[in-house]
Amino acid sequence: MKKLNHIITVLLLTATGHAYAQTADRDTLFLEESVVIGMDVQKRNTITAAVFTVKADAVSGRPVTDLTHALQGNVPGLVIVTDAMENGTGGEPGAGVRFNIRGTGSVNGGEPYVLVDGIEQSLSNVNPADVESVTVLKDASASSVYGSRAAYGVVLVTTKSGSAGKASVSYNGTVGFSSPVNMPEMMSSVEFAGYMNEMKVNSGKNAPFTESAIERLGMFTADPYSEEYPGIGLNAAGDGWASAYNNQYADTDWFDYHFKDRSLRQSHNLSISGGTQKVRYMVSAGYVYQGGLIDHVEDDLDRYNLNARMSFNVKPWLKAAFNNSLAVTGIDRPMADQTIFYAQISDKYPTQVTALPVEGDYDLPSWNEVMYLKETGFERTSVSDAMSLSMTITPLDGWDITAEMKGRLDVQKSSFIMGFPKTTRPDGKVVVTSGGKQGYQYPGMHWKNTSFGSYTRGDVFNYYLSPEVRTSYAASLDGHYFKVMAGFQAELQENSGGYTYKDGMLSEEIFSFDNADGNVKADEYRDHWSTAGVFARINWNWRETVFAEVSGRADGSSRFAPGHRWGVFPSFSVGYDLARNLRNGRNLLNQLKFRLSYGRLGNQHAAGLYRYLSIMSLNPSHADAWLLPGTSDVPEKGIVASTPSMTSPYITWEKVDNADFGVDISLYDSRLNMTFDAYQRVTRDMIGPAEAIPSLSGISAADRTMANNATLRNRGWELSLNWSDALSGGFFYRAGFNISDYKAVVTCYNNPEGVITNNHTGLSANKGYYEGMDIGEIWGYKADHLFATDEEAASYPVDLSFFKPQTLWKAGDLRYEDLDGDGAVNPGQGTLDDHGDLTIIGNATPRFSYGVNLALGYRGFEISTLLQGVGKRDFPMSGSTYLFGGRNYFKDHLDHFSSENPGGRLPRLTDGTGAGDLDWKVNAGYNSTRYLLNAAYLRMKNLMVSYSFGERLLKHVRLKRLRVYLSCDNVFTVDALPDAFDPETINIVNTWAGGSRASAPGLTSAMTQNGNAKVYPLSRTFVCGIDITF
Repeated sequence: MKKLNHIITVLLLTATGHAYAQTADRDTLFLEESVVIGMDVQKRNTITAAVFTVKADAVSGRPVTDLTHALQGNVPGLVIVTDAMENGTGGEPGAGVRFNIRGTGSVNGGEPYVLVDGIEQSLSNVNPADVESVTVLKDASASSVYGSRAAYGVVLVTTKSGSAGKASVSYNGTVGFSSPVNMPEMMSSVEFAGYMNEMKVNSGKNAPFTESAIERLGMFTADPYSEEYPGIGLNAAGDGWASAYNNQYADTDWFDYHFKDRSLRQSHNLSISGGTQKVRYMVSAGYVYQGGLIDHVEDDLDRYNLNARMSFNVKPWLKAAFNNSLAVTGIDRPMADQTIFYAQISDKYPTQVTALPVEGDYDLPSWNEVMYLKETGFERTSVSDAMSLSMTITPLDGWDITAEMKGRLDVQKSSFIMGFPKTTRPDGKVVVTSGGKQGYQYPGMHWKNTSFGSYTRGDVFNYYLSPEVRTSYAASLDGHYFKVMAGFQAELQENSGGYTYKDGMLSEEIFSFDNADGNVKADEYRDHWSTAGVFARINWNWRETVFAEVSGRADGSSRFAPGHRWGVFPSFSVGYDLARNLRNGRNLLNQLKFRLSYGRLGNQHAAGLYRYLSIMSLNPSHADAWLLPGTSDVPEKGIVASTPSMTSPYITWEKVDNADFGVDISLYDSRLNMTFDAYQRVTRDMIGPAEAIPSLSGISAADRTMANNATLRNRGWELSLNWSDALSGGFFYRAGFNISDYKAVVTCYNNPEGVITNNHTGLSANKGYYEGMDIGEIWGYKADHLFATDEEAASYPVDLSFFKPQTLWKAGDLRYEDLDGDGAVNPGQGTLDDHGDLTIIGNATPRFSYGVNLALGYRGFEISTLLQGVGKRDFPMSGSTYLFGGRNYFKDHLDHFSSENPGGRLPRLTDGTGAGDLDWKVNAGYNSTRYLLNAAYLRMKNLMVSYSFGERLLKHVRLKRLRVYLSCDNVFTVDALPDAFDPETINIVNTWAGGSRASAPGLTSAMTQNGNAKVYPLSRTFVCGIDITF
């Protein structure tokens, strides 16, 4: 053993060079730093689980309203969700951010368990200025004691607390602005006219723009909205506006019109902390204002935070603590769900005018969405109050007994008004819009049941309670240290909400139920879930060299039927710090710790709330809920009852088995620190479909019987490297790099026919899995080139009649390749056994997610940056009008095949408006290798320049700290995507822009419309800030 130790020492010295002869102060500070983990605090060097900690300096100063954004790129393995998902909102103020730890855990979903000072909360409610540290628990050993909620990782946020001493007052404030990034650039009106003429002629139709019309477009550009060139005239009858796109002659970039160049944002935080040996306190208040990017209407967010932490040393044997975190968020915007607006912007024609040539207040035309948006208003005030009260008794030295009560109250009050949109005819008559409009409705209602001149008011009332009792005992003997902990925890979540709607508003001055005489509609809901569990953990180490930990938890959940509610989930971990045997007094090698852990956790979320019960949904507000003749001679609204769901009485916990091997290395007096982890996570008994039943049953796929019959395996690795040093003369620098990768494979799934689906449309109806499937894989056709000439298309020796008749192929059409050698291109039966020429062409799972932290400073001056990105990722775009044009008109779409541009990237221009013609479907409607997008990217997430004033000056002005800084988020992006796409929102699918309910659109049938990336743009944010402590 001594010989082996000697060899390892020599190898390490050779690899790392000359040892530093310095003191062990830095080593002690880093390795013995306390880390919050698993209802306890441990020294960093004794941890045997996969844990990563982010300190406050990585969060403070970032212009973010959701803490998740500050973690992105700082935590290896923490990934913003990139699966195709429907109706996300992008960068909208108040938009939630979904993320996972170590990738996909279950095909049924499952998110990390987020605890803020021990209380479950959303990261969007956390004030970044209050954060002391964020600890991410990744494996079963670290998460085990948290039970059923922790199957896919735990995020522990610890806020700042007070310390004994004189009261300290701190202020942090920022002010700046945000501007949109990755905005599509629309064609000019002249380019649009040529584009439409070519499209219609290629499709066998007449050119819509004459030469004189195109000439008039140029005249408008030179003198826009003038008396001579207002951009629009009268229709042929002279009683209305010539509203057709080819009769108007404006030049409008609708993205530029609807979105601001910049909007204000600011934040202010004030805190006071201090205390005595008996009482310590920290109280902070924060305010954030984020102005939205939509122009001409209200679009903003206000958030107020109040955080209080107090601890009491009542007696040497009695301690108490009280925490309270209050967040009040106000959102003011035109609609509750604005996704239809994001879809419609790109559908507008560049030739359309934004305003009519009339006098008065009602000069907006009906095709300008602002006419409707400015008459509607959605306001929501959300209050989230999380609190905990704990008491700890210490009967004996080392023995603690803690009782804690945690709770959270979430209340929302919302209202939605729909006024009376008005426009003016050429004769000066004001026309009032009646009825409803698609997309304009209160959440939970159907737009067909919503009318202009209406008022809707709703509320949500949720509460969460969690009592917990635990005890622990720690002792040391002859170099052995051990700690035993055991406890009980229960959770109860109750949710309720509803709304009331009334139309027939009598005036626009007051929107209230008393001021309306129309239809009344109302609805409400109630649901709940609960868990209970007991847990235990034993920690042991010998001279902080050899470590072992055993933990486990037994959990019961109300989501399962009686007899299937309980599960037992054990875990263990071991570690060995070889550096303890290699110390040579020169502090070259501070730590060389090997870790191994294995454990099982349970996932309950896939079970829903009441799947073991047969439930019939009653919908009194269904758009088609008519009773004929009803209870009177006049048809009236009734109630629609859905087919009862099938019961799944035997489903139980999904079992998540985690194995992790890790190495922690610290060198050169802890200047260089490295952590490496390799892991495997297998989700067994994953809930999947039971035996198929005929579609004639009327029961949707989501309501059919489920069973614990699927398995998903996830393997991956993570690497983190950090170096920091201070040089002579006041210079210092830091460099950090982290990278992670994973691959998830379905190893068991009930799909006996092996049906292949297209999981990247964002629609749940299109999703499916099979045994052996790599999560994220993209099926499609090999088609790298376009036909160069009509002759090449006519003589192509492959049967392409699956797509369209063989005689209709022309130059500029996509040239599909015959992969199976049967002389034809087709999808076969669309199954694994017969997939014809379908093949796996890529994978949408992000590979090699990385982050780079760099900082350089001199005395009080510092410049730092965070770079973040993905090394490899593909994304399919069949049917995407953002990519292929059709009814969207971007400058990117001008790069299409034509006789003048034979090297164009896009296929020949054909009519993709409406349902799209056959040529459009052939060239744009299927996943192909030519139009598989490379979604890898590098983004500078943050750049900060700061200056901290020295102690000499601070003493003169009686300050403890004074720091000023400039910070910018989303500085620049390097990618290979077309300009219309952002790599962080490309996966978000706006279903208002279209979609297909077919099983495999883009594979066995054409995808004619796909709303990928039609979302609220992300923002580039600049702020200047100041930190002052008195």
